Amino acid sequence: MCSRRELEIIRNEPKNPRSTIKMAVDRVTPESPPHFKRFYVFFEALKRGWKEGCRPILDLDGCFLKGLFKGELLAVVGKDGDNQIYLVAWAIVEGECIDSWAWFLSLLTADLRMEDGFGYTIISDQQKREWKQIKEDLYKLDEGVAKELFSKNSKAWTKAF
Repeated sequence: MCSRRELEIIRNEPKNPRSTIKMAVDRVTPESPPHFKRFYVFFEALKRGWKEGCRPILDLDGCFLKGLFKGELLAVVGKDGDNQIYLVAWAIVEGECIDSWAWFLSLLTADLRMEDGFGYTIISDQQKREWKQIKEDLYKLDEGVAKELFSKNSKAWTKAF
């Protein structure tokens, strides 16, 4: 049996330190009440589990929220050793657009400490960008890698292209 003091210490101890929870709000004017815009959740325990027990593969997807609160649920999942889905992080955003995805991915890459992206495979169904823009972005990111990639036959890359 715990004493009252021990219970207070247990209750005040952080349950998941180094986790990230962010919320963004909009205001029409500085005096107006805030309106919900975005919400991001990343638990340190999920990161540790993904880094230690899953393949270096991340799958990004979004789905519509059709209830009382409209918006979009963005999620990142991995695959564990048994080929089961493993949740890494999620966000609720105002809608699926470049701005909301950029916000979500910037927080995710910082939390996973994968700024260069080296060694990870990212899967997404986002094919709205033009091929020309993708090539330009790859050259900006790393010109040497882009030159090597585009010098090869595209059939040698992956079925996704």
